[in-house]
Amino acid sequence: MTKRDTTREWEHLFKEKGEELEIEELTKMLDEYTVEFPPEHIIQNTIENCIVHVPQYASERSKLKRMFHTLSLQVEYVSKWFWLFSLLLFVSGYVATVFDSISPYKTVLVLSPMPFILGVLEILRSTDSGMAEMELASKMSLPQIMMARFALIGSYNVVLNAIISFGLYWTFGIDLWKVLLFWVAPFTWMSSIMLFLASRFRGRRLVPIAVSVWGAGIVGILSNPKALPYLLSLNDTLFVLFGVLGGALLWVQSVQLRNQAERGTFVEIAD
Repeated sequence: MTKRDTTREWEHLFKEKGEELEIEELTKMLDEYTVEFPPEHIIQNTIENCIVHVPQYASERSKLKRMFHTLSLQVEYVSKWFWLFSLLLFVSGYVATVFDSISPYKTVLVLSPMPFILGVLEILRSTDSGMAEMELASKMSLPQIMMARFALIGSYNVVLNAIISFGLYWTFGIDLWKVLLFWVAPFTWMSSIMLFLASRFRGRRLVPIAVSVWGAGIVGILSNPKALPYLLSLNDTLFVLFGVLGGALLWVQSVQLRNQAERGTFVEIAD
């Protein structure tokens, strides 16, 4: 029976009986048409041809290579103003501390989370500019891009904090361990708070408010002459505990940020 005859038979049957067509009749008609099962060697050849195109599990070396490649790409896409402005901010803080007799601990405390607060603009640039949908469909997905920028900006912030800490230690001979503890806690806590807020507000609206609140809060606290001596008198274990808790919160918020990006939540925020 040709395809044309089969089509005519079906058209005639449905025109004649319509919805009254019984299942038994339909089953009987379908039984007349059989599909030949392919031979075993054809099935095996098809499987072997498809195996070639199945992605293989990447080795640890290739994973690391791909990770560094992703990070190197994001270095170029993060705005140059962010790298320069953050660096100038820390250089200005160091110079002001040396020439204006500002307490090194105050300088570290004020500057410690600033690059990350500003960097939220870069982490969320895709959603703020309405490019999230495109990046969700690209080879390097939106979650990968966001996590790469998060790692870059966070690492850059840590490096700047470490450099100014060693610089102040060499210049003033202050307690290096104490000055390191002074920036770890505010850096981790403010970074985790920024990631929490970033999932609910646009970056370009959030960052100016966060900078203003952080600056006003720190100035308000340190304007009290008893505040800095009190902080310096606290046990180092307390600083370590706050730093560990802040680091744990930062990790949780980064995972949630990635999960929300995978679900496309940020596309809705950007709309």
